[in-house]
Amino acid sequence: MVLTKRDVATVFDDGNVSLQFAKGLAGRRTGKSIGETTMPRQSDRNRKSSKGTMSEADTQSNCNSKYITHDLGWKLTAVKWGLSLAMCLVVGCYGAILAAFPVESFQNIKETIFQKMVDTPFGSKGGGLLVLFASPLLVLTLLAIINLEVSSRMVTFNREKAKGRASLQKHPLFIGGWMGIVSAAEFLWILLFLVMFTWIMGNYLIRDSRHFDVTSLKPVETVWSKKLKRTASHLGFFGLICLNFLFLPVSRGSVLLRALDIPFEHAVKYHIWLGYFMMTCFTLHGHFYIIAWYSEDSLSKIFNWAPHKVANFAGVIALLAGITMWVTSISWVRKRYFETFFWVHHLYIVFVFFMAFHVGGVLFNVAFCGIFLFVFDRFLRFCQSRGNVGVLTTKLLACGIFELTLIKPPGIKLHALNYIYLNIPEISKLEWHPFSVSSSPYDGDNWLKVLIKPSYGGWTHRLQGLVSDVVKRGRCPSNISAAVEGPYGHESDFFLQYETLVLVAGGIGISPFVAVLRDLLQRYQRQQSNLPSNVHLIWAVQKSEELQLLDLIPASAICPDYRLKFNLQIHAFVTRESSPISLECKPEAPASHLVDQFKKSRILASVSNAEAFNKPMSMVAGTGSNLWITSCFLASLLGYIVVYFSIYYFVVQPFEQESAGDGKPREGLPRWVKGLFNVISLILGVAIFGGFVASLWNYLGRLHQGLSEIGDENSRLLSISNTEDTVYANESADCLVHPSNTHFGQRPNLREIFDGCAKSQQPGANIGVLVCGPESLQISVAETCRAFNNIDYDLHKVAFSYHSLSFDL
Repeated sequence: MVLTKRDVATVFDDGNVSLQFAKGLAGRRTGKSIGETTMPRQSDRNRKSSKGTMSEADTQSNCNSKYITHDLGWKLTAVKWGLSLAMCLVVGCYGAILAAFPVESFQNIKETIFQKMVDTPFGSKGGGLLVLFASPLLVLTLLAIINLEVSSRMVTFNREKAKGRASLQKHPLFIGGWMGIVSAAEFLWILLFLVMFTWIMGNYLIRDSRHFDVTSLKPVETVWSKKLKRTASHLGFFGLICLNFLFLPVSRGSVLLRALDIPFEHAVKYHIWLGYFMMTCFTLHGHFYIIAWYSEDSLSKIFNWAPHKVANFAGVIALLAGITMWVTSISWVRKRYFETFFWVHHLYIVFVFFMAFHVGGVLFNVAFCGIFLFVFDRFLRFCQSRGNVGVLTTKLLACGIFELTLIKPPGIKLHALNYIYLNIPEISKLEWHPFSVSSSPYDGDNWLKVLIKPSYGGWTHRLQGLVSDVVKRGRCPSNISAAVEGPYGHESDFFLQYETLVLVAGGIGISPFVAVLRDLLQRYQRQQSNLPSNVHLIWAVQKSEELQLLDLIPASAICPDYRLKFNLQIHAFVTRESSPISLECKPEAPASHLVDQFKKSRILASVSNAEAFNKPMSMVAGTGSNLWITSCFLASLLGYIVVYFSIYYFVVQPFEQESAGDGKPREGLPRWVKGLFNVISLILGVAIFGGFVASLWNYLGRLHQGLSEIGDENSRLLSISNTEDTVYANESADCLVHPSNTHFGQRPNLREIFDGCAKSQQPGANIGVLVCGPESLQISVAETCRAFNNIDYDLHKVAFSYHSLSFDL
């Protein structure tokens, strides 16, 4: 069922739920009685009746709005389906262009397109390549933005269908190895990609063999060296096609990824796969040419930088930069020497520029769109990260972990499984680190929280020292500030579609699940429907003191009767302790003793900074307002065209129209200069035109936000933040983790726990499995899901859908 957010706001007004309205809508769709539609699996549990009744006028008003909501909801659904269909058609057209480009029968169509672009500043081939390779992705981007805007106006209540099997994208097929965990859907896409590569290369090679002319050989060339160079040329062209897609997965706020609900932490591996394949093509491209030149005794061509031909030496520089990035990105190098990998990867700037010098302004258009979208995303990230974000509260926990509360404007959308990139200028202006958001969007519109576990000798250890220094003073004289990018992550709360959730965490990997549990408790308190009714949390830590992190979830304070509303089971495992030595939350202890122990052991200190309200996160973000993103995108694209045309009419054309000294026309600007102009036009178009719109966005956003008005609410918001310590203390007797659900000196037996979950489900159920932790934990969970999803292990006819939340570069 689909509702608009405005309608939902009228239903859930300040937490007082119009149950009759929700029941009427659900009953109209399902034909069930009112009692059956109040909550999922109502007949299986005793639930408290809702408080308060509606007046006759309110009931009549809601009945009238029901039909408006239903009608508008289906209109939005129809629009969304239409947009999705249009996006599929664009993707299909782009695939057809790639498949048809090397085919001989397509050459006439290609030449027609080229002829249409003859009189444009882009030229026949340059303009034609833009039409064929860039325009589909640009149209797809616009459709994706519209799709996101329509989706943002909808609240969907879709429960995963009971089909007894996981979908292809949620079933881990291959586990381990350099490719990591590969789902069945990803494997099919890899096969399709390899088929496309084989098709394109095969058509080029067949066409070359048919039209090979021996008489066209130069004196130093042989038949096989000529064919080798032609093969190298085709490999280079396919490498440019890969380059067009290479930067899309690492555009953190990419609307394409958001529309597909592919978070950045998942898309990174697609960038790795594409990068490996692209560099294989480029390496073979370069080596084939070197071998051919060596056989022709023309090895000196490596250093050629011909003005009106291919700049070979520029290609050599680009290839060396690419190989350097390739070698340092190998898994074991990347993990052991991450800082080396990180800084070396900035050679992508050298790679792109010298690639443009090498291929010239015409062929560069094959990869133009992917690079343009990356530069656009990078520019928005730059704009957002320039702002100073205030830290509202800083809390030190006894387990060594600390919590930061950051100010954000209400306009920034947040989901329970989002994360941010954090930079502390007082430590380093260049280091950025991702952290999962540990607060729910329902906790407050003006802030978000992150949990940080320090590592010895690292950036987080230095941050711990800075935080400890501030806490010792009892105030914030240094006014710790941060730079923030994001939030990023899933565009929807996908975990709500499952009746049963299994959350598997290792160590600080509990952070996103703190947000999930808080989110579920808040939703149940608001009497929302179609929520997960069974939640199993499996958490492995090294020391029992880390279990105190779950005390950040005052379950009874958020939802007093949560035990009657859903089944929450905690399975805690302490691997390096054999007995509950340091577990302070003991039910048999007196309440006063528990409060004292909580104050002593849970939160060591907490410091607030009221001035932080004047420094919220910037609203200029890739995940911000879709209207402003569209404006910036169109302005940047227009800026590229304006700058490119200006350079053409004021620099290129006058130069080419001038005659040489002997009266003959000039040959024109060098190819590599035209490639340089293309890249410069792209960058200036985004920076100047997109920058103007982004500045307007930031100015009007702050004006609308009214920081002075927010300041009037500082005392109220600070009081909420400061009373959280008391809430935790008062609720310490209601800890989620206690000795009865904690296992010491052992690791979780995933097979046993999963089997228990499967036995309690109806046949055909689909269980959502979310994992966040080290790679070994992800592999164990993926193997367990695959084992239960295997057709040979069909004991309970229950599927486990695998979702990884871990961020691993």
